[in-house]
Amino acid sequence: MSSGKETPRQKMIGMMYLVLTALLALNVSKEILKGFVMVDESLEKSKLILDENNSRVKLAFEDYVKKGNSKAKPYLLKAIETQKSIRLVDSYIDSMKLHIERKTEGVSVKDTSQLRFMETLDDFDTPTYMLIGSDETRPIHSKYSAKDLRLQLSTLHSQLISMIDNMQKDNKTKLEIADLNTLKQKLNNIKPMDRNIEDNGVKLNWELENFYHMPMAAVITNLNKIQADMKNVESEFLHVFSAAAGKFDIKITGLEAKVVAPTAYVLAGQSFKANIMLGASSSDITEDKMQILLGAEYDTLSKSFKTPGTPMPITNGMGKYETTVSGSGERELKGVVVYKNPRGEDEFYPFDFSYMVAPPFTSVAAENMNIFYAGVNNPVSVSAAGFSPTQLRVTVNGCGSAITKDASGNYQVTAKTTGTCLVTVSANTSEGFKQQGPPKIFRVKGIPPPVLKVANVLATSNLEFTRNQILSIGGIGAESPGFMFPVNMTVKSFVLGIFERGSYVPYPCYNSNLSASAKDALTRIRPGQKVYIDDIKVQTPTGLITLPNTQIKMKS
Repeated sequence: MSSGKETPRQKMIGMMYLVLTALLALNVSKEILKGFVMVDESLEKSKLILDENNSRVKLAFEDYVKKGNSKAKPYLLKAIETQKSIRLVDSYIDSMKLHIERKTEGVSVKDTSQLRFMETLDDFDTPTYMLIGSDETRPIHSKYSAKDLRLQLSTLHSQLISMIDNMQKDNKTKLEIADLNTLKQKLNNIKPMDRNIEDNGVKLNWELENFYHMPMAAVITNLNKIQADMKNVESEFLHVFSAAAGKFDIKITGLEAKVVAPTAYVLAGQSFKANIMLGASSSDITEDKMQILLGAEYDTLSKSFKTPGTPMPITNGMGKYETTVSGSGERELKGVVVYKNPRGEDEFYPFDFSYMVAPPFTSVAAENMNIFYAGVNNPVSVSAAGFSPTQLRVTVNGCGSAITKDASGNYQVTAKTTGTCLVTVSANTSEGFKQQGPPKIFRVKGIPPPVLKVANVLATSNLEFTRNQILSIGGIGAESPGFMFPVNMTVKSFVLGIFERGSYVPYPCYNSNLSASAKDALTRIRPGQKVYIDDIKVQTPTGLITLPNTQIKMKS
């Protein structure tokens, strides 16, 4: 190895020789990768929702122009120009994801949305080599590299900034200053920015911060996030341009209540955010024209409310919903959007949206240890993304194991023998119970043997006590030193023995406490004399055992 300061990559290569550490790190990353898959799938859903909404707004915009509203046409042309520019880069990123997945998987991948079925989610070497190269201090610049992606995004940002600035020079396409500033602020979301964060003395630019030494799952998720940001920019441009053209003076038809959320999967402790709105919504739709009633239930037959609901504030034609979630399981967001049409009549659009709250990155987890112990109850928490706890069926095989569910919704696993056992989680789907991912493997170990405990001292060897310490002994106990799992060890009987007048005299004790005769015998011992604790019977979760004999010498 060369002298001088090592780069982070050189340090990483050195650490790989620590095989045990690398294996432990791999085990952790496999759990974390599940979280990336969940986020990636949510981003894919969000992109589809944004595409549908953008298409709906564009069709309404085109219909408005076709009806003879000539003043709107210049804005429509700019909206189409914006969409073309964004979708060229979006298509480039789709090809980039496909290129990365094919190289990393080593097979022909046709669909980039099936991330959870790929085998190399934890591969960070291949994506890093493709996007950054072999030397992070000199990133490569080739097609589908991180530097080329940065150029694509920076060029898109510059093109759109230049377009809206030039629009201000033409009265036919001029925007209000507030709208212009909103678009520029939104465009900053897709502009690559260097934050110059330092890692071991190396400044991380945008390319390194987003794609260096990251597993494929994280790389694909980051690229999907960039695409979602671009679709949000496209949505903002469509709404601003259509509003500027007077689009929202049109009588809107085919309205539909929509709930648009960044994700339908939320980690416990995080915030859940959602936009609840009508398709082709407008900033002109204020609270006197539209109400969003959370928790309301509307009967379309009787045309009356079953439950009135609670109104929420309206901003730019949308209700901004936010709440902090806790615990785990399915949550529901429902209500009714009440829209006053141009004729002054109320129209009612119910919505019902559900999302899952689950513990971070975990499907099956033992609550006390990362292994099971034979003979005791092993608490286990189980969750599956997209399903409530009542929809799950959990089974266990191996080591004579059995599983039960307690009142709190958690599970208890008991095993009779040592070895390995498998915990399998299935969910109740429309096609019946389907297994959710591979079974979770747990090692089953025996409980460490207990050690005698006298006067709060573990008898790992013969003991030596003062007279006062010996006289204070009221009984004995047993515990497994260093074993943190909650388990009971009960002394059933023992014999306290003392040599009196040259003969060994036993004093049987039939529980963990000294008998009256044994206590009396202890008062007669002298310095240098020994007390023997023999035939110690202890009840453990797996049966009755006998502990080694111990002797206690009175200090002189």
